[in-house]
Amino acid sequence: MKPADLARLFATEGPRLLRRLRRFRGRIAAEDVVQAAFAKMLEVDEAEIEEPRAYLARITRNLAIDELRKHERGGLSFVDEGELDRLGVGGSLTPEQMLIEGERFAHMTGAFLALPKKERMAVVLFKLKGLSHEEIGRRLGIPRHSVPRYLSRALAKCAEAMQAFERAGLDESADDQPKGEADRT
Repeated sequence: MKPADLARLFATEGPRLLRRLRRFRGRIAAEDVVQAAFAKMLEVDEAEIEEPRAYLARITRNLAIDELRKHERGGLSFVDEGELDRLGVGGSLTPEQMLIEGERFAHMTGAFLALPKKERMAVVLFKLKGLSHEEIGRRLGIPRHSVPRYLSRALAKCAEAMQAFERAGLDESADDQPKGEADRT
């Protein structure tokens, strides 16, 4: 779309789109969503769009929903940037590190598979399928407001299992050191 046409569209549709996003009641940055929608309009060939206003409204709605889902998932992440660095994603792992990480993965898999079925399915549907809490509740036959509880319990159990695994690893490494050497570390 041409920048001049987009500027005219922004002048007429920008305020309307911001009003439509009020229904999200501050859970998303409406101005950012509208700006991203107009940026996407720049990438689209004008000939492909029959009705620019409707197309822009659809883009804005989809971006708002994506933003809302990101906020809902907020604190539920298995791996953060520091963890990826520690796993050696940026570099290469030694054979010993590969063995340790393989053991960690096997332990985490076992802990995950030991979860009750509904907790396990809630995590899969949320983290892998990207479903909303409402859709997860429908699929599992539980109220929508119970889904966060299922997710947090599942993640807490996995975190506890991994902490126990790490503690056991620390205990083993202390046992491997010759007498007197453990006192120096």
